[in-house]
Amino acid sequence: MGDNFLREHAVYQIYPISFADGNGDGKGDLKGVISKLDYLENLGIKIIWLSPIYVSPMFDFGYDIEDYYNINPMFGTMEDFDLLMEETKKRGIRVVMDLVVNHTSDHHKWFKEALSNPESPYRDYYVFKKGKKDEKGRELPPNNWQSCFTGSAWEKVEGEDNMYYLHLFTKYQPDLNWHNEKVLEEVEKIICFWMDKGVYGFRCDVISEIYKESYEDGKKRKLGDPVGSEHYVATQGNHDILKRIRKDVIEPRGGVLIGECGGGITPEDGIKYLQDELDTFFQFDTQLCYKNGLSSKISMKKFKKILIEWQTKVDYNGNYFENHDQHRSTNKYVHGKHTDIGAKMLLTMLFTLRGVPFIYMGQEVGARDYPKGLPLEECSDCVTHSVYKLARDKFHAPKAFSMMMARKNGRDDTRAPMAFDQSEGHGFSALGVKPWQRYNPYSETYNYEAEKDDPHSIVNYFKKVNQLREGNQILIDGKIDFLDTDDKILNYVRVLNHEGYMVILNLTDKKVKYPYGFERIEKEHVLANYDDEAKFLRPYEARVYKINKKEEK
Repeated sequence: MGDNFLREHAVYQIYPISFADGNGDGKGDLKGVISKLDYLENLGIKIIWLSPIYVSPMFDFGYDIEDYYNINPMFGTMEDFDLLMEETKKRGIRVVMDLVVNHTSDHHKWFKEALSNPESPYRDYYVFKKGKKDEKGRELPPNNWQSCFTGSAWEKVEGEDNMYYLHLFTKYQPDLNWHNEKVLEEVEKIICFWMDKGVYGFRCDVISEIYKESYEDGKKRKLGDPVGSEHYVATQGNHDILKRIRKDVIEPRGGVLIGECGGGITPEDGIKYLQDELDTFFQFDTQLCYKNGLSSKISMKKFKKILIEWQTKVDYNGNYFENHDQHRSTNKYVHGKHTDIGAKMLLTMLFTLRGVPFIYMGQEVGARDYPKGLPLEECSDCVTHSVYKLARDKFHAPKAFSMMMARKNGRDDTRAPMAFDQSEGHGFSALGVKPWQRYNPYSETYNYEAEKDDPHSIVNYFKKVNQLREGNQILIDGKIDFLDTDDKILNYVRVLNHEGYMVILNLTDKKVKYPYGFERIEKEHVLANYDDEAKFLRPYEARVYKINKKEEK
Protein backbone atom coordinates (compact mmCIF):
# COMPACT_ATOMS: atom_id res chain seq x y z
CA MET A 1 0.00 0.00 0.00
CA GLY A 2 1.62 3.22 -1.11
CA ASP A 3 -0.90 6.03 -0.76
CA ASN A 4 -0.28 8.04 2.40
CA PHE A 5 -3.56 9.97 2.33
CA LEU A 6 -5.60 6.78 2.47
CA ARG A 7 -3.38 5.42 5.24
CA GLU A 8 -3.84 8.55 7.31
CA HIS A 9 -7.63 8.97 7.22
CA ALA A 10 -10.81 7.06 7.87
CA VAL A 11 -13.20 6.49 4.96
CA TYR A 12 -16.88 7.38 5.41
CA GLN A 13 -19.29 5.38 3.25
CA ILE A 14 -22.41 7.07 1.90
CA TYR A 15 -25.31 5.00 0.59
CA PRO A 16 -26.76 7.80 -1.55
CA ILE A 17 -30.46 6.91 -1.61
CA SER A 18 -30.51 6.90 2.19
CA PHE A 19 -28.14 9.73 3.12
CA ALA A 20 -29.87 13.04 2.41
CA ASP A 21 -32.76 14.10 0.17
CA GLY A 22 -31.93 17.38 -1.56
CA ASN A 23 -34.98 17.72 -3.83
CA GLY A 24 -37.81 16.57 -1.57
CA ASP A 25 -38.77 13.35 -3.34
CA GLY A 26 -38.03 11.09 -0.37
CA LYS A 27 -34.84 9.68 -1.91
CA GLY A 28 -31.30 10.72 -1.17
CA ASP A 29 -29.33 12.40 -3.94
CA LEU A 30 -26.16 14.33 -4.77
CA LYS A 31 -27.65 17.67 -3.71
CA GLY A 32 -28.36 16.04 -0.38
CA VAL A 33 -24.74 14.91 -0.08
CA ILE A 34 -23.56 18.44 -0.86
CA SER A 35 -25.87 19.84 1.82
CA LYS A 36 -24.22 17.61 4.43
CA LEU A 37 -20.57 18.29 3.62
CA ASP A 38 -20.26 20.68 6.56
CA TYR A 39 -21.58 17.90 8.78
CA LEU A 40 -18.92 15.54 7.45
CA GLU A 41 -16.22 18.17 7.81
CA ASN A 42 -17.29 18.73 11.42
CA LEU A 43 -16.87 15.00 12.07
CA GLY A 44 -13.31 15.21 10.73
CA ILE A 45 -14.00 13.17 7.59
CA LYS A 46 -11.42 13.49 4.82
CA ILE A 47 -12.49 10.69 2.44
CA ILE A 48 -16.02 9.73 1.39
CA TRP A 49 -16.99 6.63 -0.56
CA LEU A 50 -20.15 6.88 -2.63
CA SER A 51 -22.05 3.69 -3.34
CA PRO A 52 -23.07 3.59 -7.04
CA ILE A 53 -24.67 6.70 -8.50
CA TYR A 54 -24.58 5.61 -12.16
CA VAL A 55 -27.58 5.06 -14.41
CA SER A 56 -29.20 1.82 -13.27
CA PRO A 57 -32.59 0.08 -13.20
CA MET A 58 -31.83 -0.28 -9.45
CA PHE A 59 -32.79 -3.93 -9.15
CA ASP A 60 -29.77 -4.28 -6.85
CA PHE A 61 -29.75 -0.60 -5.88
CA GLY A 62 -27.10 0.59 -8.30
CA TYR A 63 -24.90 -2.49 -8.27
CA ASP A 64 -26.48 -3.27 -11.65
CA ILE A 65 -25.06 -0.56 -13.89
CA GLU A 66 -26.69 0.38 -17.19
CA ASP A 67 -24.43 3.32 -18.08
CA TYR A 68 -21.04 3.90 -16.43
CA TYR A 69 -20.65 7.41 -17.81
CA ASN A 70 -23.79 9.15 -16.56
CA ILE A 71 -25.51 9.93 -13.27
CA ASN A 72 -28.74 8.17 -12.37
CA PRO A 73 -31.47 10.88 -12.63
CA MET A 74 -32.69 9.66 -9.24
CA PHE A 75 -29.47 11.10 -7.79
CA GLY A 76 -29.21 14.22 -9.94
CA THR A 77 -27.14 15.36 -12.88
CA MET A 78 -23.52 15.49 -13.94
CA GLU A 79 -23.60 19.17 -13.00
CA ASP A 80 -24.54 18.13 -9.46
CA PHE A 81 -21.62 15.72 -9.44
CA ASP A 82 -19.21 18.39 -10.68
CA LEU A 83 -20.45 20.71 -7.93
CA LEU A 84 -19.90 17.95 -5.38
CA MET A 85 -16.31 17.63 -6.56
CA GLU A 86 -15.83 21.39 -6.23
CA GLU A 87 -17.32 21.55 -2.75
CA THR A 88 -15.41 18.55 -1.42
CA LYS A 89 -12.17 20.00 -2.75
CA LYS A 90 -12.82 23.24 -0.85
CA ARG A 91 -13.05 21.22 2.37
CA GLY A 92 -10.08 18.99 1.69
CA ILE A 93 -12.33 15.94 1.25
CA ARG A 94 -11.58 13.34 -1.40
CA VAL A 95 -14.17 11.20 -3.18
CA VAL A 96 -14.01 7.47 -3.80
CA MET A 97 -16.59 5.99 -6.17
CA ASP A 98 -17.89 2.45 -6.43
CA LEU A 99 -16.62 0.47 -9.43
CA VAL A 100 -18.82 -2.51 -10.31
CA VAL A 101 -17.19 -4.48 -13.11
CA ASN A 102 -17.74 -8.14 -12.32
CA HIS A 103 -21.06 -7.63 -14.07
CA THR A 104 -23.27 -5.02 -15.68
CA SER A 105 -27.02 -4.60 -15.68
CA ASP A 106 -28.93 -6.62 -18.25
CA HIS A 107 -30.13 -3.17 -19.41
CA HIS A 108 -26.60 -2.19 -20.48
CA LYS A 109 -26.30 -1.59 -24.21
CA TRP A 110 -23.48 -4.13 -24.43
CA PHE A 111 -25.68 -6.90 -23.07
CA LYS A 112 -28.70 -5.89 -25.12
CA GLU A 113 -26.58 -6.12 -28.25
CA ALA A 114 -25.08 -9.42 -27.09
CA LEU A 115 -28.56 -10.90 -26.65
CA SER A 116 -30.07 -9.56 -29.84
CA ASN A 117 -27.17 -10.52 -32.12
CA PRO A 118 -25.11 -13.66 -31.36
CA GLU A 119 -22.60 -12.56 -34.00
CA SER A 120 -22.04 -9.19 -32.33
CA PRO A 121 -18.59 -8.55 -30.82
CA TYR A 122 -20.45 -7.74 -27.59
CA ARG A 123 -21.42 -11.40 -27.27
CA ASP A 124 -17.82 -11.96 -26.16
CA TYR A 125 -18.11 -9.20 -23.54
CA TYR A 126 -20.11 -11.68 -21.45
CA VAL A 127 -19.96 -15.37 -20.63
CA PHE A 128 -22.26 -17.36 -22.90
CA LYS A 129 -21.99 -21.14 -22.83
CA LYS A 130 -23.86 -24.08 -24.29
CA GLY A 131 -25.68 -26.17 -21.72
CA LYS A 132 -25.36 -29.89 -21.13
CA LYS A 133 -27.85 -32.70 -21.54
CA ASP A 134 -28.40 -35.56 -19.14
CA GLU A 135 -28.88 -39.22 -20.10
CA LYS A 136 -32.55 -38.56 -20.77
CA GLY A 137 -31.81 -35.64 -23.08
CA ARG A 138 -32.95 -32.97 -20.64
CA GLU A 139 -31.18 -29.64 -20.80
CA LEU A 140 -28.86 -28.67 -17.96
CA PRO A 141 -26.80 -25.51 -17.36
CA PRO A 142 -23.14 -25.56 -18.47
CA ASN A 143 -21.99 -26.42 -14.93
CA ASN A 144 -23.28 -26.66 -11.36
CA TRP A 145 -22.22 -23.21 -10.20
CA GLN A 146 -24.54 -21.46 -7.77
CA SER A 147 -25.34 -17.77 -7.59
CA CYS A 148 -24.20 -15.87 -4.50
CA PHE A 149 -27.84 -14.75 -4.26
CA THR A 150 -29.24 -18.35 -4.31
CA GLY A 151 -30.14 -20.58 -7.27
CA SER A 152 -28.19 -21.44 -10.40
CA ALA A 153 -25.55 -19.04 -11.68
CA TRP A 154 -26.80 -19.61 -15.25
CA GLU A 155 -29.80 -18.15 -17.06
CA LYS A 156 -31.26 -19.68 -20.22
CA VAL A 157 -31.22 -17.42 -23.26
CA GLU A 158 -34.69 -17.23 -24.77
CA GLY A 159 -34.90 -18.17 -28.44
CA GLU A 160 -31.52 -19.90 -28.60
CA ASP A 161 -30.91 -23.63 -28.45
CA ASN A 162 -29.52 -24.66 -25.07
CA MET A 163 -27.60 -21.39 -24.60
CA TYR A 164 -26.99 -19.80 -21.17
CA TYR A 165 -25.27 -16.73 -19.74
CA LEU A 166 -23.41 -16.55 -16.42
CA HIS A 167 -24.51 -14.40 -13.46
CA LEU A 168 -22.77 -14.89 -10.13
CA PHE A 169 -25.43 -12.65 -8.61
CA THR A 170 -28.96 -12.05 -9.95
CA LYS A 171 -30.01 -12.90 -13.49
CA TYR A 172 -30.29 -9.15 -14.05
CA GLN A 173 -26.51 -8.84 -13.50
CA PRO A 174 -24.72 -10.79 -16.27
CA ASP A 175 -21.01 -11.38 -15.66
CA LEU A 176 -18.45 -9.72 -17.88
CA ASN A 177 -15.90 -11.88 -19.68
CA TRP A 178 -12.51 -10.77 -18.41
CA HIS A 179 -10.75 -13.12 -20.82
CA ASN A 180 -11.65 -10.54 -23.46
CA GLU A 181 -9.04 -7.79 -23.79
CA LYS A 182 -11.75 -5.36 -24.92
CA VAL A 183 -13.48 -5.61 -21.52
CA LEU A 184 -10.30 -4.54 -19.75
CA GLU A 185 -9.86 -1.63 -22.16
CA GLU A 186 -13.46 -0.51 -21.59
CA VAL A 187 -13.02 -0.59 -17.81
CA GLU A 188 -9.80 1.40 -18.00
CA LYS A 189 -11.65 4.05 -20.04
CA ILE A 190 -14.35 4.23 -17.35
CA ILE A 191 -11.74 4.67 -14.63
CA CYS A 192 -9.96 7.41 -16.60
CA PHE A 193 -13.22 9.26 -17.24
CA TRP A 194 -14.03 9.63 -13.53
CA MET A 195 -10.48 10.19 -12.32
CA ASP A 196 -10.08 12.96 -14.86
CA LYS A 197 -13.08 14.56 -13.16
CA GLY A 198 -11.17 14.55 -9.90
CA VAL A 199 -12.21 11.28 -8.31
CA TYR A 200 -9.58 9.99 -5.87
CA GLY A 201 -10.12 6.31 -6.56
CA PHE A 202 -12.50 3.38 -6.45
CA ARG A 203 -13.93 0.81 -4.10
CA CYS A 204 -14.07 -2.20 -6.39
CA ASP A 205 -17.14 -4.38 -5.92
CA VAL A 206 -16.49 -8.17 -5.64
CA ILE A 207 -13.21 -7.54 -7.41
CA SER A 208 -11.75 -10.87 -6.26
CA GLU A 209 -14.25 -12.76 -8.45
CA ILE A 210 -13.97 -11.13 -11.87
CA TYR A 211 -11.63 -13.62 -13.61
CA LYS A 212 -13.02 -17.12 -14.10
CA GLU A 213 -10.12 -19.52 -14.43
CA SER A 214 -12.21 -22.39 -15.75
CA TYR A 215 -15.85 -23.40 -16.10
CA GLU A 216 -15.62 -26.86 -14.61
CA ASP A 217 -18.14 -28.09 -12.06
CA GLY A 218 -17.56 -26.88 -8.56
CA LYS A 219 -17.10 -28.98 -5.44
CA LYS A 220 -20.03 -29.50 -3.12
CA ARG A 221 -20.02 -26.94 -0.33
CA LYS A 222 -21.91 -26.26 2.86
CA LEU A 223 -25.19 -24.36 2.58
CA GLY A 224 -24.57 -20.68 1.94
CA ASP A 225 -21.22 -21.09 0.16
CA PRO A 226 -21.63 -20.74 -3.62
CA VAL A 227 -20.70 -23.87 -5.58
CA GLY A 228 -17.96 -23.14 -8.11
CA SER A 229 -16.10 -20.39 -6.26
CA GLU A 230 -12.80 -22.30 -6.34
CA HIS A 231 -12.74 -21.55 -10.09
CA TYR A 232 -13.09 -17.78 -9.83
CA VAL A 233 -12.00 -16.43 -6.41
CA ALA A 234 -8.55 -14.81 -6.26
CA THR A 235 -7.30 -16.45 -9.44
CA GLN A 236 -3.94 -15.58 -10.94
CA GLY A 237 -5.75 -13.89 -13.82
CA ASN A 238 -7.48 -11.69 -11.27
CA HIS A 239 -4.13 -10.58 -9.84
CA ASP A 240 -2.70 -9.94 -13.31
CA ILE A 241 -5.64 -7.73 -14.27
CA LEU A 242 -5.40 -5.63 -11.11
CA LYS A 243 -1.66 -5.14 -11.57
CA ARG A 244 -2.27 -3.89 -15.09
CA ILE A 245 -5.11 -1.54 -14.13
CA ARG A 246 -2.95 -0.10 -11.38
CA LYS A 247 0.01 0.42 -13.70
CA ASP A 248 -2.04 1.71 -16.66
CA VAL A 249 -4.45 4.17 -15.06
CA ILE A 250 -4.36 4.34 -11.25
CA GLU A 251 -0.73 5.15 -10.54
CA PRO A 252 -0.36 7.74 -13.34
CA ARG A 253 -3.30 9.63 -11.82
CA GLY A 254 -2.26 9.26 -8.20
CA GLY A 255 -5.33 7.27 -7.27
CA VAL A 256 -6.29 4.39 -5.02
CA LEU A 257 -8.00 1.03 -5.43
CA ILE A 258 -9.92 -0.50 -2.53
CA GLY A 259 -11.06 -4.06 -3.06
CA GLU A 260 -14.11 -5.90 -1.83
CA CYS A 261 -12.62 -9.38 -1.71
CA GLY A 262 -15.22 -11.95 -0.79
CA GLY A 263 -15.65 -15.57 -1.71
CA GLY A 264 -13.46 -16.88 1.08
CA ILE A 265 -10.10 -15.32 0.24
CA THR A 266 -7.23 -16.25 2.55
CA PRO A 267 -4.63 -14.04 4.21
CA GLU A 268 -2.18 -15.38 1.65
CA ASP A 269 -4.47 -14.04 -1.09
CA GLY A 270 -4.62 -10.75 0.76
CA ILE A 271 -0.83 -10.45 0.79
CA LYS A 272 -0.82 -10.79 -3.00
CA TYR A 273 -3.52 -8.13 -3.39
CA LEU A 274 -1.34 -5.61 -1.56
CA GLN A 275 1.57 -6.19 -3.95
CA ASP A 276 1.06 -3.55 -6.65
CA GLU A 277 -2.67 -4.26 -6.97
CA LEU A 278 -4.89 -2.85 -4.21
CA ASP A 279 -4.17 -0.20 -1.58
CA THR A 280 -6.31 -2.04 0.91
CA PHE A 281 -9.24 -4.44 0.84
CA PHE A 282 -12.18 -5.90 2.75
CA GLN A 283 -12.34 -9.55 3.70
CA PHE A 284 -15.56 -11.14 4.97
CA ASP A 285 -14.22 -13.55 7.61
CA THR A 286 -14.63 -11.18 10.54
CA GLN A 287 -18.18 -10.40 9.42
CA LEU A 288 -19.37 -14.00 9.09
CA CYS A 289 -18.17 -15.66 12.30
CA TYR A 290 -21.67 -16.12 13.70
CA LYS A 291 -22.33 -18.04 16.89
CA ASN A 292 -24.12 -20.65 14.77
CA GLY A 293 -25.96 -21.01 11.47
CA LEU A 294 -29.19 -19.54 12.81
CA SER A 295 -27.81 -16.74 14.96
CA SER A 296 -27.39 -13.17 13.75
CA LYS A 297 -24.88 -12.52 16.56
CA ILE A 298 -21.14 -12.77 16.10
CA SER A 299 -19.20 -15.23 18.25
CA MET A 300 -16.59 -12.96 19.79
CA LYS A 301 -14.36 -15.97 20.49
CA LYS A 302 -14.29 -16.81 16.77
CA PHE A 303 -14.02 -13.13 15.91
CA LYS A 304 -10.94 -12.61 18.07
CA LYS A 305 -9.11 -15.56 16.55
CA ILE A 306 -9.93 -14.55 12.96
CA LEU A 307 -9.15 -10.86 13.54
CA ILE A 308 -5.72 -11.62 15.01
CA GLU A 309 -4.90 -13.88 12.07
CA TRP A 310 -5.72 -11.18 9.52
CA GLN A 311 -3.99 -8.43 11.49
CA THR A 312 -0.78 -10.39 11.98
CA LYS A 313 -0.51 -11.95 8.52
CA VAL A 314 -1.66 -9.05 6.31
CA ASP A 315 0.07 -5.70 6.45
CA TYR A 316 -2.75 -3.19 5.95
CA ASN A 317 -6.33 -4.41 6.15
CA GLY A 318 -9.46 -2.45 5.43
CA ASN A 319 -11.11 -2.55 8.86
CA TYR A 320 -14.88 -2.30 9.11
CA PHE A 321 -17.85 -3.48 11.15
CA GLU A 322 -20.69 -2.06 9.05
CA ASN A 323 -21.58 -1.26 5.47
CA HIS A 324 -24.59 -1.31 3.14
CA ASP A 325 -24.40 -5.14 3.00
CA GLN A 326 -24.01 -5.76 6.74
CA HIS A 327 -26.20 -5.31 9.79
CA ARG A 328 -25.46 -2.55 12.26
CA SER A 329 -22.45 -3.47 14.39
CA THR A 330 -24.18 -3.06 17.75
CA ASN A 331 -26.75 -5.65 16.64
CA LYS A 332 -24.07 -8.13 15.51
CA TYR A 333 -21.16 -7.71 17.91
CA VAL A 334 -22.78 -6.44 21.11
CA HIS A 335 -24.83 -8.70 23.38
CA GLY A 336 -27.15 -7.66 26.18
CA LYS A 337 -28.17 -4.13 27.12
CA HIS A 338 -24.85 -2.30 26.88
CA THR A 339 -25.26 -1.17 23.29
CA ASP A 340 -23.99 2.41 23.66
CA ILE A 341 -20.87 1.35 25.52
CA GLY A 342 -20.45 -1.50 23.02
CA ALA A 343 -20.68 0.92 20.09
CA LYS A 344 -17.84 2.97 21.61
CA MET A 345 -15.75 -0.16 22.21
CA LEU A 346 -16.09 -1.12 18.55
CA LEU A 347 -15.11 2.39 17.45
CA THR A 348 -12.05 2.20 19.71
CA MET A 349 -11.03 -1.07 18.09
CA LEU A 350 -11.69 0.18 14.58
CA PHE A 351 -9.47 3.25 14.96
CA THR A 352 -6.59 1.55 16.79
CA LEU A 353 -6.13 -1.60 14.72
CA ARG A 354 -3.52 -1.50 11.96
CA GLY A 355 -5.19 -0.58 8.68
CA VAL A 356 -7.69 1.85 7.21
CA PRO A 357 -10.87 2.42 9.27
CA PHE A 358 -14.10 2.38 7.24
CA ILE A 359 -17.21 3.97 8.76
CA TYR A 360 -20.71 3.47 7.42
CA MET A 361 -23.07 6.45 7.60
CA GLY A 362 -24.92 6.50 10.93
CA GLN A 363 -22.30 4.42 12.70
CA GLU A 364 -20.92 7.63 14.16
CA VAL A 365 -24.15 8.20 16.09
CA GLY A 366 -24.71 4.55 17.02
CA ALA A 367 -27.44 3.74 14.48
CA ARG A 368 -29.26 0.45 15.01
CA ASP A 369 -31.14 -2.12 12.96
CA TYR A 370 -34.92 -1.76 12.96
CA PRO A 371 -36.24 -2.98 16.35
CA LYS A 372 -38.33 -5.77 14.82
CA GLY A 373 -37.24 -5.59 11.20
CA LEU A 374 -39.36 -4.53 8.26
CA PRO A 375 -42.30 -6.65 7.09
CA LEU A 376 -41.51 -8.50 3.87
CA GLU A 377 -43.75 -6.28 1.77
CA GLU A 378 -41.66 -3.24 2.80
CA CYS A 379 -38.32 -4.89 2.08
CA SER A 380 -36.63 -3.66 -1.10
CA ASP A 381 -33.51 -5.80 -1.06
CA CYS A 382 -33.48 -8.59 -3.64
CA VAL A 383 -31.50 -10.79 -1.24
CA THR A 384 -34.19 -10.57 1.43
CA HIS A 385 -36.80 -11.78 -1.04
CA SER A 386 -34.63 -14.52 -2.59
CA VAL A 387 -33.69 -15.99 0.80
CA TYR A 388 -37.31 -15.92 1.95
CA LYS A 389 -38.44 -17.60 -1.25
CA LEU A 390 -35.72 -20.25 -0.96
CA ALA A 391 -36.66 -21.03 2.64
CA ARG A 392 -40.35 -21.28 1.81
CA ASP A 393 -40.25 -23.01 -1.57
CA LYS A 394 -37.27 -25.36 -1.27
CA PHE A 395 -37.11 -26.09 2.44
CA HIS A 396 -40.82 -25.57 3.22
CA ALA A 397 -39.88 -23.59 6.33
CA PRO A 398 -42.54 -21.76 8.36
CA LYS A 399 -43.11 -18.12 7.52
CA ALA A 400 -41.63 -16.86 10.78
CA PHE A 401 -38.44 -18.91 10.37
CA SER A 402 -38.16 -17.93 6.69
CA MET A 403 -38.47 -14.27 7.60
CA MET A 404 -35.85 -14.64 10.34
CA MET A 405 -33.36 -16.08 7.85
CA ALA A 406 -34.29 -13.50 5.23
CA ARG A 407 -33.65 -10.71 7.70
CA LYS A 408 -30.34 -12.20 8.84
CA ASN A 409 -29.05 -12.40 5.27
CA GLY A 410 -30.93 -9.41 3.84
CA ARG A 411 -29.68 -5.84 3.78
CA ASP A 412 -32.72 -3.66 4.46
CA ASP A 413 -31.81 -2.81 8.05
CA THR A 414 -28.73 -0.72 7.30
CA ARG A 415 -30.40 1.03 4.38
CA ALA A 416 -32.81 3.04 6.49
CA PRO A 417 -32.76 6.80 5.87
CA MET A 418 -30.05 8.61 7.81
CA ALA A 419 -31.06 10.52 10.97
CA PHE A 420 -29.44 13.90 11.55
CA ASP A 421 -32.02 15.33 13.96
CA GLN A 422 -35.28 14.63 15.79
CA SER A 423 -37.62 16.37 13.37
CA GLU A 424 -40.30 14.53 11.41
CA GLY A 425 -37.94 14.18 8.46
CA HIS A 426 -34.89 13.60 10.69
CA GLY A 427 -32.85 16.02 8.60
CA PHE A 428 -32.92 13.46 5.80
CA SER A 429 -35.88 14.97 3.98
CA ALA A 430 -38.32 17.85 4.22
CA LEU A 431 -41.28 17.68 6.58
CA GLY A 432 -44.25 15.84 5.17
CA VAL A 433 -42.23 13.90 2.61
CA LYS A 434 -42.56 10.14 2.72
CA PRO A 435 -39.09 8.55 2.63
CA TRP A 436 -38.33 5.75 0.18
CA GLN A 437 -37.99 3.41 3.15
CA ARG A 438 -39.56 4.07 6.53
CA TYR A 439 -37.53 5.81 9.22
CA ASN A 440 -36.09 3.64 11.95
CA PRO A 441 -37.81 4.31 15.33
CA TYR A 442 -34.33 4.44 16.89
CA SER A 443 -33.72 7.61 14.86
CA GLU A 444 -35.52 9.54 17.62
CA THR A 445 -32.62 8.72 19.96
CA TYR A 446 -29.62 8.10 17.74
CA ASN A 447 -29.09 11.23 15.69
CA TYR A 448 -26.57 14.04 15.63
CA GLU A 449 -28.72 16.81 17.12
CA ALA A 450 -29.73 14.63 20.06
CA GLU A 451 -26.11 13.74 20.78
CA LYS A 452 -23.97 16.74 19.85
CA ASP A 453 -24.14 18.53 23.21
CA ASP A 454 -23.75 15.40 25.31
CA PRO A 455 -20.05 14.86 26.11
CA HIS A 456 -20.79 11.17 26.72
CA SER A 457 -22.57 10.60 23.40
CA ILE A 458 -21.45 8.18 20.73
CA VAL A 459 -20.88 10.90 18.16
CA ASN A 460 -18.58 12.83 20.48
CA TYR A 461 -16.71 9.64 21.25
CA PHE A 462 -16.41 9.04 17.51
CA LYS A 463 -14.79 12.45 17.14
CA LYS A 464 -12.31 11.60 19.90
CA VAL A 465 -11.16 8.32 18.38
CA ASN A 466 -10.98 9.87 14.91
CA GLN A 467 -8.91 12.75 16.29
CA LEU A 468 -6.68 10.34 18.20
CA ARG A 469 -5.74 8.53 14.99
CA GLU A 470 -5.58 11.64 12.79
CA GLY A 471 -1.93 12.44 12.12
CA ASN A 472 -0.85 9.90 14.75
CA GLN A 473 1.98 8.00 13.12
CA ILE A 474 2.00 5.33 15.82
CA LEU A 475 -1.59 4.37 15.02
CA ILE A 476 -1.13 4.88 11.29
CA ASP A 477 2.20 3.15 10.72
CA GLY A 478 3.09 1.41 13.97
CA LYS A 479 3.32 -2.36 14.04
CA ILE A 480 0.73 -4.32 16.02
CA ASP A 481 1.43 -6.97 18.65
CA PHE A 482 -1.32 -8.95 20.36
CA LEU A 483 -0.88 -9.87 24.00
CA ASP A 484 -1.89 -13.27 25.34
CA THR A 485 -5.27 -13.09 27.11
CA ASP A 486 -8.37 -15.23 27.41
CA ASP A 487 -11.12 -15.12 24.81
CA LYS A 488 -13.01 -12.37 26.62
CA ILE A 489 -10.31 -9.73 26.19
CA LEU A 490 -8.58 -8.28 23.14
CA ASN A 491 -5.29 -6.66 24.20
CA TYR A 492 -2.72 -5.26 21.78
CA VAL A 493 -0.02 -2.64 21.44
CA ARG A 494 0.86 -0.37 18.54
CA VAL A 495 4.55 0.58 18.51
CA LEU A 496 6.70 2.93 16.45
CA ASN A 497 10.18 4.23 17.34
CA HIS A 498 10.09 3.17 21.00
CA GLU A 499 6.70 4.78 21.61
CA GLY A 500 3.36 3.14 21.58
CA TYR A 501 -0.22 2.66 22.68
CA MET A 502 -1.75 -0.23 24.53
CA VAL A 503 -5.39 -1.03 23.83
CA ILE A 504 -7.46 -3.27 26.08
CA LEU A 505 -11.01 -4.25 25.12
CA ASN A 506 -13.61 -6.34 26.93
CA LEU A 507 -15.39 -8.22 24.15
CA THR A 508 -18.24 -9.38 26.41
CA ASP A 509 -21.22 -8.07 28.36
CA LYS A 510 -19.73 -9.47 31.59
CA LYS A 511 -17.25 -8.11 34.12
CA VAL A 512 -13.77 -9.60 33.59
CA LYS A 513 -10.42 -9.33 35.34
CA TYR A 514 -7.61 -7.29 33.86
CA PRO A 515 -4.89 -9.46 32.30
CA TYR A 516 -2.20 -10.72 34.66
CA GLY A 517 0.53 -8.13 35.19
CA PHE A 518 -1.52 -5.28 33.73
CA GLU A 519 -1.18 -3.11 36.85
CA ARG A 520 2.64 -3.28 36.72
CA ILE A 521 2.85 -1.78 33.22
CA GLU A 522 3.95 1.85 33.16
CA LYS A 523 1.26 3.66 31.24
CA GLU A 524 -0.61 6.93 30.79
CA HIS A 525 -4.38 6.99 30.30
CA VAL A 526 -5.45 8.40 26.91
CA LEU A 527 -9.02 7.34 26.17
CA ALA A 528 -11.81 5.18 27.62
CA ASN A 529 -15.52 4.61 27.08
CA TYR A 530 -16.23 4.73 30.85
CA ASP A 531 -15.63 7.90 32.87
CA ASP A 532 -13.75 6.22 35.67
CA GLU A 533 -11.45 3.26 36.17
CA ALA A 534 -12.48 0.16 38.10
CA LYS A 535 -10.56 -2.81 39.49
CA PHE A 536 -12.03 -4.95 36.73
CA LEU A 537 -13.09 -4.45 33.14
CA ARG A 538 -16.79 -3.69 32.88
CA PRO A 539 -19.03 -4.85 30.00
CA TYR A 540 -17.51 -3.79 26.65
CA GLU A 541 -15.02 -1.53 28.37
CA ALA A 542 -12.36 0.00 26.13
CA ARG A 543 -9.18 1.62 27.42
CA VAL A 544 -6.26 3.17 25.53
CA TYR A 545 -2.93 3.98 27.21
CA LYS A 546 0.28 5.62 26.06
CA ILE A 547 3.30 3.45 26.79
CA ASN A 548 7.03 3.40 26.19
CA LYS A 549 8.30 0.23 24.60
CA LYS A 550 11.50 -0.50 22.76
CA GLU A 551 10.51 -1.65 19.30
CA GLU A 552 11.75 -5.09 18.41
CA LYS A 553 13.89 -5.38 15.31
